[in-house]
Amino acid sequence: MQLKTNLKIIVLILLTNIFSTCYSQKPPEKFGKISIEAFNNNICPIDSNAHAYFIFDYGNSYFRYADTKISSDDAKSSQKGFQLFFSRHFRIKIVDTEGFSWANIEIPLYHDGDEEKIVKIKAYTYNLENDKIVKIKLEKKDVFIEETNKYWTTQKFAMPSVREGSIIEIEYTIKSDFYFNMRPWYFQKTIPILQSEYHVSIPEYFNYHHTQKGYFPIQREADSNRREITITYHQKAEGTAVKEQTYTNRYNYSENIYHYSAKEIPAFPVEGYLRTKENYLSQIEFELQSTKFPNSLMKYYTTSWEKINDNLLGNISFGKELNNASHLKNDVETLKQLDQTDFLLLNSAFNFIKDKMAWNGYKNKYATSSLSKAYKEGTGNCADINLNLTVLLRELGFDTYPVIISTQENGIIHPAHPSISRFNYVISMVKLGNDTLLMDATDPYSEINLLPIRCLNDKGRIVNNTGGSWINLMDYKPYSIIESFKLDVNNDFSINGIDEMALKGYAAYLKKKIIKKYNGITEYQSSIEKGSNDYKINELEVVGLDSTQEDLKLTLKFVQNNSIEKSNDIAFFKPVYQPFISKNPFKLEKRDYPIEFDYPYNVRQIYTISLPENFTITEIPKPLNICTPDGKMRYIYNITQLGNRISLFIMFSQSKSLFLPEEYQGLKNFYQMIVDKQNELILFKISE
Repeated sequence: MQLKTNLKIIVLILLTNIFSTCYSQKPPEKFGKISIEAFNNNICPIDSNAHAYFIFDYGNSYFRYADTKISSDDAKSSQKGFQLFFSRHFRIKIVDTEGFSWANIEIPLYHDGDEEKIVKIKAYTYNLENDKIVKIKLEKKDVFIEETNKYWTTQKFAMPSVREGSIIEIEYTIKSDFYFNMRPWYFQKTIPILQSEYHVSIPEYFNYHHTQKGYFPIQREADSNRREITITYHQKAEGTAVKEQTYTNRYNYSENIYHYSAKEIPAFPVEGYLRTKENYLSQIEFELQSTKFPNSLMKYYTTSWEKINDNLLGNISFGKELNNASHLKNDVETLKQLDQTDFLLLNSAFNFIKDKMAWNGYKNKYATSSLSKAYKEGTGNCADINLNLTVLLRELGFDTYPVIISTQENGIIHPAHPSISRFNYVISMVKLGNDTLLMDATDPYSEINLLPIRCLNDKGRIVNNTGGSWINLMDYKPYSIIESFKLDVNNDFSINGIDEMALKGYAAYLKKKIIKKYNGITEYQSSIEKGSNDYKINELEVVGLDSTQEDLKLTLKFVQNNSIEKSNDIAFFKPVYQPFISKNPFKLEKRDYPIEFDYPYNVRQIYTISLPENFTITEIPKPLNICTPDGKMRYIYNITQLGNRISLFIMFSQSKSLFLPEEYQGLKNFYQMIVDKQNELILFKISE
C-alpha cells in the first residue's frame, strides 16, 4: 500500500512539473481562433505593397527530460537524458497571387545516428465563403520528405486551397537529441511581420552563446526559475540476490528564461550586391559552448578557435583522413614523372584532381565516408575533393593545408564567436615561397587563386598543427575586360562592327561558364542574336575557352540595323554601343546593410566610330571623370572628335569590395551618373 501511495505522489509531482512548464508561455492567439474581421482588410497594415505578411510568428525552445521512469532491464531508458524541443505557431495572410509561395512550407530536420522528429503538426487554410470561415486541413498524404544532404532532410508541404485573401495557420513541434542544434529565430523576413516572439528556456546544465544580428531592434527580457525533475528507478528482481525495488531521486535546478520580441517588422528589402540576406536579417542565434551535468565533468564544445582546430584534426572525417595517402600512390608517381616543380607542378596536380573527381553539389566540411572511396568513385562533396587535393599536394612535397569556410549563401563567420557549425565548405591552401595560393577543385573553370564565387565570403580558417589562423578569401583576382569596338556607320544607318574582347580573371571565368552551357559556339552565337533586335553576327572567334590558364578572347564581326534614329535631317545614336553598366542596380531610398562586391573591377572600353562624309557631327557628349570620396571607385568618359571620326575611351575601376550603408546614397548617385552619361547621344546632320 505504501509503494502505491509513493508512486501516486511521484506521478503527481512529475505531471505538475510538466504542465507548469508547458503552459508557462503561450502564443499570441489560440490555434484556430480566427475572426471574420481578419478577412475584411486584405492590405498589410504596415506595408500596402506586401503580397503576404505574418499576422504573428511565435516560437518556443525548451528542454524536457526524456525518460523519468527507468527500469533496470531497459538500459536505453537511462541514456537519453534531456531532449531539446522546438515549437512554432504562425499565421500568414496571403494578399495576392505573388504571395502564394509563402504557402509552401519547409521544415529542416537533422539526423546523425539519431534523428530529429516532428512530434506534432497542425496546419489549416482558412477562406471566407458566403460570410462564413471555411477551414481546410492539411492531410498527411500531402507531406513529403526530401533528402537534402547526408545530415539533413526537409519535410515539405503546400497548404491546400490557397487563394487571394487566404489565411494559413501552422503549428508544429520538433523533438531533438542534438543540443547543438537549438533553432535560430528570424524576426525579419522578406515579407512584413506584425508580431514575432521567441521564448527560450535553458536548464543551468547548458551554456549557450547568444548572438543577435540585424538592424531592426529586438526586445530582450531575461528571467530564471527553479525546476524539479523526479526520476523513478525500478529495479527488477534478479534471482535471490537482488530484490525488486523502486527508488526516486529529485533534482532541483535553475532554468534561465529568455524572451525576445519585436513588432511591426518591415520586409527585408533585397537588392543587388548582397551575398546573402542571412547576414543582415534581424535574428537571434545560439551556439552550444559547454554542458555540466550533476556528478559529471564539464564538457566543452566551442570555447576557442584553437580548440575547434584541434577537434577537426582529430575528426575521423577530416584530420584523420589527411593521414591516408595510399590510394594516391600511383598518381603521385605519375605527376612526379612530369619533371615539373613549383607552380607548374602545383597547377598540374590541381587540374589532375579536377579531371579525376566530379563534384556532386553537396557542401560539407567533412568527408562523406573515406577519401579513398570517393577518389575511386570519382565523385564526392567539396570535402572529399579538396581534402584529396590537399593530401595529393602534400605527397608531392607542397606545404598544404585545408581551409574551412562558410559559403556566401551560408553567411559570414564572426571571428569573436568560435563556432564549428557555421562552416559548411572546405578548400585547399598552399604556401609557395612568399605566396599564399587558394584552390577549389570542385569547379572545372576555377584557377589557382580564382575561387568559385560561392567561396568569396570574407575569411576562412586554416586548419594546421599550430592552432589554425584566418585567411582572407577576397580580392585575389579582379574582373578584368579590355574591349575594343570599331563601328562604321553606313548611309542606310546600319552599322558594320568589330568587337574584340580580352577577358581575364573573373570576367573570363564567368564568360567561359556561360559559353559552355551551350552546345557549341554556333548555339552560343544564336543566343546573342536572339537577345538583340536587328543584330547579325557574321563571324565569331573564341580563343582560350578550353583552358583555365589562358585568358579568354572573343572577336565578333557583326551588322546592326535600326540603332540610329532619324528625325528630318537630324540623326542621333548612343556612342556607348554596349554599356558595361546599363542600369542603376541601387533603387532603395535607404539601405541598412552593406553593399558587397565579389571582386575588384577593371573595365576598359575603346570605341572608334566612323561616319559617312555627308554626316556632319553637330554635338557630342562632354567628358566625365568622377570618383568616390575615398578614391576606391572611378569612372572616366573621354570623347574626342576629329572630322567624321569619334574616339571614345571609357574606364571603370573599383578596388574596394565592401561599402557601408552610410556610403549607399553616394554610390547610388555615382552609378546614376554613369548610366546617364552612357545614355547621352551624338547628334549629326545629314546632307544629300
